[in-house]
Amino acid sequence: NACLLGEEVAKEKKSLKDLTVDLADMIEQRSAAGKDYGVIILPEGLIEFIPEFNALISELNDKLADAQVTEAAVLAALSPENASVFKYLPDFIRAQLLLDRDPHGNVQVAKIETEKLLAATVAAELEKRRAAGSYKGSFKAQFHAYGYEGRAGLPTVFDAAYCYALGATASMLLAAGLTGYLASVKNLLAP
Repeated sequence: NACLLGEEVAKEKKSLKDLTVDLADMIEQRSAAGKDYGVIILPEGLIEFIPEFNALISELNDKLADAQVTEAAVLAALSPENASVFKYLPDFIRAQLLLDRDPHGNVQVAKIETEKLLAATVAAELEKRRAAGSYKGSFKAQFHAYGYEGRAGLPTVFDAAYCYALGATASMLLAAGLTGYLASVKNLLAP
């Protein structure tokens, strides 16, 4: 399991490749231990903390404000470093960078689905490892964006009691060294 923080990514100057390899390493290690499941939490806007991605976006905005550009034209116009970053991106992200622009011709970074970008790069890295024989597990990303759900309103007394019971149960499971279990509360309508 992992929780990525934008500030840590920026501080450590982690590239998209670094994040991909770190996550693939973790997934491979968990898989070797028989744990082909897990949770990766990342914040909205994580992509804006990846230094190489900021450099790419900046150069795209400076050189390619024209709405009608091809991938070949982009690669020819970019610096070698940014061309390498651009080539590393999955096809759907490259297409999004070429098509989705604001009225001023700038790339709309907020529309880039970072979770899908990371899932695609991690899946590609794991497939390379599978071909090399080091990874034998399964990887299937599922996404959920909490957005406003996580900050929608004050919890009711029921919400607080329910979450307290789940948290207490989960912490007892962890304290007992039990992972891979699900904490649940039954008979919610009982007095």
